[in-house]
Order: sequence, then structure tokens, then C-alpha cells
Amino acid sequence: MKACDRRKFLSLASRSATAFASLPLLPLDLFPTAAETTPVGQPLSYKDQPATERACWLDLCAPFIVEDAARGLHSEVVLTSDTFVGARGYADGRDATEYEFYLYDADGRAVGAAGAAARLKVSAMQTAVIPVRDLIAPHKSFWGGLTIRLRPVGRQPMHATDLFSSAFVRWQTDGSFDNVHANPDPVPWQTQSSFYYSMPFPPLSDYECTVGLFNPYEARSAGRLVMRDGAGGKLIEIPYELKPRASLLLALNEARFTGDACAAFGLSAPGSKASSNAARAGQVMRTHHEAVAGSLSSVGSPLTRGGGMLTITNDQGTAKSFAYLVIKKTGRDRFSVEHPLHQPVSKPLPSVAPFTAEGKFKAKNILFSPLLFRAKRVGAITLESRFHLSTGLPYEEALWFAPYAVGPDGSVAWNANDDAGLPPQLPAAQWERGAIRLGSEQSCVLDFSRLKLGAGFSGGLCLAVAPDSTHTFMKVEVRVPEWGAHAFTHFRPGLRAARAYQKPAQRGGLATDYVTSGASFERRGDRVFFDELIGVINIDDQGIEASPVLELFGRQGLVRQIALPPVPGFACRHFLLSDLLKEPLTVGRMSMRLIDERATLLMSTVHIDYARRDIALDHGSDRFSTFTDYHCGTRG
Repeated sequence: MKACDRRKFLSLASRSATAFASLPLLPLDLFPTAAETTPVGQPLSYKDQPATERACWLDLCAPFIVEDAARGLHSEVVLTSDTFVGARGYADGRDATEYEFYLYDADGRAVGAAGAAARLKVSAMQTAVIPVRDLIAPHKSFWGGLTIRLRPVGRQPMHATDLFSSAFVRWQTDGSFDNVHANPDPVPWQTQSSFYYSMPFPPLSDYECTVGLFNPYEARSAGRLVMRDGAGGKLIEIPYELKPRASLLLALNEARFTGDACAAFGLSAPGSKASSNAARAGQVMRTHHEAVAGSLSSVGSPLTRGGGMLTITNDQGTAKSFAYLVIKKTGRDRFSVEHPLHQPVSKPLPSVAPFTAEGKFKAKNILFSPLLFRAKRVGAITLESRFHLSTGLPYEEALWFAPYAVGPDGSVAWNANDDAGLPPQLPAAQWERGAIRLGSEQSCVLDFSRLKLGAGFSGGLCLAVAPDSTHTFMKVEVRVPEWGAHAFTHFRPGLRAARAYQKPAQRGGLATDYVTSGASFERRGDRVFFDELIGVINIDDQGIEASPVLELFGRQGLVRQIALPPVPGFACRHFLLSDLLKEPLTVGRMSMRLIDERATLLMSTVHIDYARRDIALDHGSDRFSTFTDYHCGTRG
């Protein structure tokens, strides 16, 4: 497909009503105001106090922690300690973060003296790794949930600047691994209101999926888990109840509760003992199965071979819960992990088609991922991408998408409206006027191996959306066919969010300050055992050419600073760390930071483990992405 110059693309006249004129990057006056995008019934504003200059404890939740030495499954908690003042505030040792761990087994029992499994203080950008086996010693096996509390201490009072990049969980076996950030639990949302918690799940013909659900609160959590197919049809509805601090596991393919945490990672063993909490959940599930048994073709067969959407809604007056979804390759022990997102329960408004009188698509936001690959060779492996889009609980009864792809030179390399291969991938009702239209609680898959994008392409996928939506509902899947490996993550927010992140004075004036974690690098002689592929997309609406610097941080702090090649305006480029570091070097459990003084960039990474023949993804996060919103405010 011939690439179109991006500036020319922006100047295209509006098209007929059967098409749209895409707007890859939009002027800010086209974005809705906060009042237009805030759902009815949202708890008190995060900005209910002038609290950005106060220090306080904030909470994170990691809902599925597993350790089983006998079966070869190990977990770690990785801390970035990435709150500091200024562009280089990590350098003088004056800033640090205090962490507290509260670990609970599946029955809700606390691990550790006085209820805390660990307390520690980590200097800024000195990556800390805490093996779960050290937290549970002398025991050898565990599964349950973790609450992490954190508070910066340093040269000035302040709360954590980014809860999404403060702490990560890493799971690993001999053959697979993954890492995902702990989820923020904002103070105003620590209520007993009803929340809608959702994400898309991939085709169950390809994957076996298990939900690990954790109630981190002192109050009980009760509600319903619902699985829907891509068209929004209800496949099954399952009631659940969790006592305080307890966990449960739901195998999506068979819609049954289980107590074997290792089975979710492909390490099933007969005769494993379920927790008493899971047993009670199983009793509820067996009763439910008696009513729906006829809908299952055979024992163990999936409810659907396709993908769909999972929703978890807690009842009003009970606590919400947190979840990770373990996504295991069918018949193999390769796994990846992703998470849903909470929304306040609200009623969507009537849908308004986002087209002008001339048929021009009028986007409200653009979401980005720099992880689009089509038969892209990276060393000895090939990368392929699929994307799983869903509505969550939308602001309107339909959510519209106008996808397009950008390449390494900043041009538009692919446009959904020009690809005749896209409509056949979708139900007829999900393609209208040259755009994707998802009704409430619907989902779809974009498989670029079946679309008109040339082999060898690497770049970024951009989703123009209307009305506004949240990037977490849009999942990214990257596969390595030679290894049978896969990994999942999600999109990044748009330019309006990035501009807000740039405002705090504590940032030190940087236009880009992005962090990813879970990285490693190992080169011995000429052989690379662990590598990183770094995707950078320039979303700055001023067309500024970026001159980014990549910083690598290990346990002792800064390891390397690397000036990356320029990234043109609107471009997406990828950099292999082994091409940037030629000397023998081993750095385990590394955080990577991307900075630029002028241009607004996003970074996501592919972790490549040549020993395990597996990959993992990290979507990356701006170092100030929650500073203004998630602070020391009061409960709603």
C-alpha cells in the first residue's frame, strides 16, 4: 500500500457519506470538555483538595500473586521508586519512596507480623526486586492478593507521581514469564458503590483464560461476572461473593471456579487442594451449571470459540474487587497477564453518529500503541500484532473507531477505510460509513496478518474514537509464530492527557518523561540472551522532531544514558537495545526511562527472552500520569 504524506493526509477534503476523512491528530478545541466526558454518578472529583503538595500513603492492588516452588512457578514484586523532583532528582539520593506490603492468602488471612508482609524504603530509580518466596518463608507455596501502600519521602512533601509505574508483579516459569503493573486504588473510589469492571478477552479457541479476583477490603464483595460475545450477547452470568481480603479463580473457557492457581499458568497437577473460599464459590457455580448445562456442548468445551467482553459488577453496598486475567496458549504453558478497568456505573447516553454533514469523521480523542507489527523480523524472530477493541461502559450507546497506522517516517501507512479486508473481519452491524461501530458491551478483533499492510512493517496504530473512551479497553496482542509465544498489553492515552501530565512544576519542564519496567539485558560475547525492543511514537501536534534520551536503571540506579536517533513528527520507530549496547553487559530487572525536552512521545516495550523463547510487553506510563488526579483526597 502506498504511504500518504501525513501533512497531505491532514489536508484532505471531507468525503462522501460512505467514507470518512481521518484526522490523525486533532486540534484541542475538538476535544470534549470534562463536563461532556464525565459519566453521571461519578464519585467526588479527585481534585476535591489542593493536595498536590502533600505527602500521604496511596494504595495499589495486585490481585493474583502465586508462588509454588514444587511446580516451578515463582513471582516477584518489582518497585521502580520513580517519584522524584525535577528532571534528574534521582541523582543526588535525596528522594525515595516508602513501601508497605499487605499480603493475603486466598482465604483472606494476612501474611507477616502485625499484618504487614514487608516494609521498605527504596531510593529513587533504584529498581528493587522482592521475591514472593521471601515474603512467605518458611512456606513454599502461596496464592492470594497483595495491597501495596506507598509514600514518597524527599526534598519536598508530595504524593506519588504515577501509580501505574510504581510497582509491578512478575510471574515466571521455566518456559514463560510476564510482568504487569499493580493497579491504582484511588482514595475517592474506596467506597461501597457499584462499579463496572471490564475488559475484552481473546478468542477462546486460541487461549485458556483464568480470572484471579481479589477483594482487598475489610468489607465483603459480592456481585456478578458476565461473559459476552463480540456482538454483546450474554454467554453466561455468574454470581460471586468474596469475604474480606479473599480471592477466587474463574476459568473462563469452562465458566467454572477453581482452586488450582498453578493451572492458570499451564502447571496443572491432579489432586491440588482448593481454598475453602474457592470451594464455596465452586458450590455456587455447580448450582448455576445445573441451570445452563444444556448450553455446553461437552465438559471442558469453551462457551464460545471467539473473543468477547468480561464484566464484573459489584453490588451496591459491597466492596469492589480487583482482577488479573491470565491468558494461556491452549495446550501449552505459555502465558500472558492483563487487567480490566473500573468505571462508575452510569447509563449511556443515546448514540450520536460522529460525522459532519459532509461525511467527515469527527473524532473526540485518539488512542495510541507503538506495537503494530506485520511479519516484522527482529533478529531471529518474527512479530505479528492483533488488537482487541471493546467499549467498556461507554458514554454513549455506541463507540466509533477510525483506525490508521503511522510508520517510521511519520506518514500514514494504512487506513481502515481503504482496506477491503477489514469489513469481512467484523459482523456487518459493526462496520458503518467506513468506520467501526461497537454497540454497548460489544468487542471486535483487528488481525493485521489478514489486512493490507506489507510484510516487514513496524509502526504505531492510532484509534480515532468518538465519543471519548479509555485506552485500557483497547488491548494489544503481539505474537512470535516461531516460538508459539504471545503477550498482551493495552493502548496509551492521547495528547490531551499528555499535555496535562506536563504541567506540574515537579516535572522539571520535560515534554516527555516515560517509564517502563520489567526490562532486562544480557549479552555475553556476541550472544544476546535477553533483549528489549523499544517502541516510540511521536504524538506531538506541532510536528516537532524528537531527540529522545533513553535511561536505564538497575538496582544501584542509573546504568546507561543513550541518545536515540531522531523520531520525526508523527512517526513511530523501534529500537533494539542490543543495537544500542554493543559491549558485554548484564542488567536484570531494569526500569527504562524515555525523556525529551521538546516533543511529546509515548513508549512501549517488548521484552525478548531468548532462553525461554518467550516475550512480554509493557505499555509504559508517563511519570506524572496520576499526580493531579490520584492524590490525598477524601473518599467519595
